[in-house]
Amino acid sequence: MDDVIISLFRERLSREFPDVLAEVDELLARVSGEESPHFALTATVVAGYQALLARIPRDQALDVVGKAFHEPVRGFVHDGTRAMLDAAADPFTALVDVSKERERDYFGVDFTFVRSADDEQRYHLDVHRCYYVDLLARNGVPELGPVFCEFDAAWIGAVDVERHGFRFDRPTTIARGGATCPFHFTRTG
Repeated sequence: MDDVIISLFRERLSREFPDVLAEVDELLARVSGEESPHFALTATVVAGYQALLARIPRDQALDVVGKAFHEPVRGFVHDGTRAMLDAAADPFTALVDVSKERERDYFGVDFTFVRSADDEQRYHLDVHRCYYVDLLARNGVPELGPVFCEFDAAWIGAVDVERHGFRFDRPTTIARGGATCPFHFTRTG
């Protein structure tokens, strides 16, 4: 999926700034980070942002990068999550299962997770270390952190408390100054 997101991100950036991709590719070679399955996506967003900073003001660059990162996949993620929840016999368990699978198979050791609750009524997961935040800080662009946090808005927005019988709470994130990123799923019925 990251390869698709990278491709769509690059396409969207080049639509608005046709000359930017050569610089993105040049900057990609300079982004520092260790071997990680998350590196290519994160580095591409960093390079895109850095290339835009040479052309437009910071706030505008953040906006352009955020839209290029989110908008091409927002509908797919939202609608896919909504369809999964609507089809599930137990939407709470279905989304918790997806979360646990992604923790293990997608995020892995690049993130540190602590489960403060994991029972039939609550699944409270707290991210104590975020790869994205770490890589962005090492590359001097911590302001990009909330752009990565906002990616989750698509699937979060698919949760309908009344319809699905649970709520999702994430009042803050590490990138927004919190000590952790709480991903808290709680049954409401």
